[in-house]
Amino acid sequence: MKDRFWDPLLGHPALRAFLPDRRERGAAWLVGGALRDAALGLRPKDLDLACEEPYALASEAAKRLGSRVVALGKEAAPTYRVPYEEGLLDFTGLQGRTPEEDLQRRDFTLNALGLDLASGDLLDPTGGLGDLRRKVLRMVSEEALVRDPVRVLRAFRFLAQLPDFRLERATERALAENAQGLLDAPPERLQGEMEKLLRGPAAGRALRGMHGAGVLFLLLPELRPLDGLGQNEHHHADALEHTLEAVEALDGGPPWLPELGLPPFEGPDFVLLRLAALLHDTGKASTRTVDEGGRVHFYGHPKVSAETALAALKRLRFSHAVAEKVSFLCLHHLRPLALTRTEPRQTAIRRLVHSAGDLVPHLLALSYADKTAAEGPERPRNLEALKRLAREVQEVDRAEGESLRKIPKLVSGLQALEILGLSRPGPELGRALDALLERQVEGSVTTREEAAAFLARWARENLRPRG
Repeated sequence: MKDRFWDPLLGHPALRAFLPDRRERGAAWLVGGALRDAALGLRPKDLDLACEEPYALASEAAKRLGSRVVALGKEAAPTYRVPYEEGLLDFTGLQGRTPEEDLQRRDFTLNALGLDLASGDLLDPTGGLGDLRRKVLRMVSEEALVRDPVRVLRAFRFLAQLPDFRLERATERALAENAQGLLDAPPERLQGEMEKLLRGPAAGRALRGMHGAGVLFLLLPELRPLDGLGQNEHHHADALEHTLEAVEALDGGPPWLPELGLPPFEGPDFVLLRLAALLHDTGKASTRTVDEGGRVHFYGHPKVSAETALAALKRLRFSHAVAEKVSFLCLHHLRPLALTRTEPRQTAIRRLVHSAGDLVPHLLALSYADKTAAEGPERPRNLEALKRLAREVQEVDRAEGESLRKIPKLVSGLQALEILGLSRPGPELGRALDALLERQVEGSVTTREEAAAFLARWARENLRPRG
């Protein structure tokens, strides 16, 4: 970190717009994340200001920036937000008698920095600048975690966003001791922190830390049955360890993405992919069987995983669109590997492009991460086969994807399984959906009702009665 890293902040366009001469104003302090980011060499867009008269300053800022004031939060301590072209300005009243007291009420020392906009003096009452230099995440006080338990989850979000940082030992203990408070936190706030965590370059590492601190199962109890769940010869670890390794395979910029011809994932796309990696095997506990030869099987686990993911993400207040997409990825996560063993497979690839649509890259990446975390004897062969398949799929996508995606998806995978009376995805589902796609291409099936009737008829004609 360079000396006087805060100098560029004083010339930030948003501050310059409403504080043309900062020497005449002593009632506002720039605080928190903007100073942290500047110290790390990043250019902050969103600025937080602690003020003696927050509404008056927010109104002045909105006037000068040609924006508006939006009141947020509780009436007793509101935040006044001013959106501007590049980001957000948030104005809040001082939480304490002095700016130093305000900073000492914050969550972590790296956020407890302040900049006096009148003098340009830096305020660092908790030693946050030193922690930034040492790359340590340290709580300001344990009381801060008790006041707001969501800060427990926020700690792991910072670990996901700052790959080089480590938890201070006392903070690590306090996070584990205060984790239960998350059970009473509003789901919307937990969802917000989880989404930011999953966007971070080290999300897998952060999720492993959450497991160690007893946080992971509080947020996602669906993962608890995977802990210690023995698998078959295709895996080297239990189901939970495999899950964590699959998410960790996506950390940083995975070097295998270019090898598959896939673009880098960013923002919301990474959230979808990592949620799918985290939940793709949640159906294994309830579907585990052992045959007469002692071999372990998980027949039908993708379907159960898809249903479990849908319910879990709705509980955590993720949007319906996100929950549906993650559920689709969980349901079909074994499909690319199955395609590598299908000959001829051109029709099956076209059906995958049609049904997956914009999720084609996500499904290919999920399948590869899944097999990266399965260190069985077939792993090298599987990974090479998936690389070849990925290139084939993307060739079809480039050539025919636009026209294939215009064909409406009349039934989901889960609906098709129900209509066909199947307990899990497999070759029978594939053949039925191939036949349905052909009817859609020729125009003889155009509605959901016609699609359901066709699949029911196909099942009667092609599937053996159960039992």
